[in-house]
Amino acid sequence: MDATVKLLGARYDALQLTFFRFAAGSVFAVALWAWFRSPLPARGEWRMHLLRCALLLVSLVSYFHALTLLPLAQAVAMSYTAPLLVSVLAMWLLRERPSRWIWLALVLGLAGVAVTLAPELRRGDATSAARIEGLAAAALAAATFSGVMVLARRQAQRDSIWTILLVQNLLPVAVLAAPAAWGWQPIAVADLPTIALVGALATVGLLALTWAFTHLEASRVAPLEYTSFVWAAALGYDVFGEVPTASTLTSALLIVGGCLLLLRR
Repeated sequence: MDATVKLLGARYDALQLTFFRFAAGSVFAVALWAWFRSPLPARGEWRMHLLRCALLLVSLVSYFHALTLLPLAQAVAMSYTAPLLVSVLAMWLLRERPSRWIWLALVLGLAGVAVTLAPELRRGDATSAARIEGLAAAALAAATFSGVMVLARRQAQRDSIWTILLVQNLLPVAVLAAPAAWGWQPIAVADLPTIALVGALATVGLLALTWAFTHLEASRVAPLEYTSFVWAAALGYDVFGEVPTASTLTSALLIVGGCLLLLRR
């Protein structure tokens, strides 16, 4: 999905890209909900759905903006700080007992961010300024997405996956309709299949991950997320001609190392 959005990013801004993602996702979400007919959220749960929607919007607009400014592998590497932040939020909001490795994990994650940021600060040219803006956007996306994940864990105990999928697509479309219209770029007919693909990939990804977490322990599923760096590096090279730098690779290793520490028992 990231690579597909990055392809569209040459012609549309982050706000319109986010609208595309949710509008296309809504087509699949409505069809699946209509088939399974899962109940809508109870009245008292809508406030949490609205909060999750707001966090998800900030996260995706920020992340899609980062994709327009950063190499694909670098943006994906920065997104790996989200699991570290989820652990901190879970301690605070869900009263979960933290792993004793959490503080070392956070140090490794921050070191990974510093490694990818340092070369851009040293160069100080226009390209570096754009990269720094992209890294800041990716960091904001990771921070807000950690809130999305914590709320998702809470909501999964109350609502069906088909209901969550429906709400988290339709609410953002309603919220984004007016803001996206301000800078709206006409949609090229040739881009319509790509936009549909964004929605399909987002839907399949969410359903596959949810299925995995309901059939396997989280400690066995979570490390597989980090194989996405391999896909990002391969797609970045094949589609965009991007070669991951040594600092990007080192950054990814440090951040992933910190996340894997959280899985220790």
